[in-house]
Amino acid sequence: MVLVHLECRAPDAGKKYLAGTYTQGTVSLRNREDPGTRWEMNHLGNNQFTFLCVDELDLTNFFDVLDSFNETRYLDGNTATGAVQLAKNTNPPFTGTRWLRSNGPEDSLVFTCLGALDGPRMLDGWPGHDTVQLRPDTTFLGTRWITVTPF
Repeated sequence: MVLVHLECRAPDAGKKYLAGTYTQGTVSLRNREDPGTRWEMNHLGNNQFTFLCVDELDLTNFFDVLDSFNETRYLDGNTATGAVQLAKNTNPPFTGTRWLRSNGPEDSLVFTCLGALDGPRMLDGWPGHDTVQLRPDTTFLGTRWITVTPF
């Protein structure tokens, strides 16, 4: 487990950091210092990861972490619709909570949603609109990411 910010490398002007709003279950792009931009990146093996939004969580407080299990905090891609949202857990029906990390161009990373249904799979940020979605391939410049360790 490591804490990271996920920065979209799209050249567009705008907010670039993946952010979750666990009270609404939504995902967007925000500025680095905004709430919801810290993620717990959990390695599952074989370059597969889950991402848990740790906004407002005290990871040193056992009860705070325990309470988080009832909240929508896991990054979840819906390969049927291309939507990206937060899910309560990583169990079915939330099959899009597993992500394959691979190397992209220019020292970037690409995150592929491993959801069970056919459809777009590449995590894509659109800084001009502050939105996040899944795309069918990596020709979209927003599919390039880097991980940044929080201060």
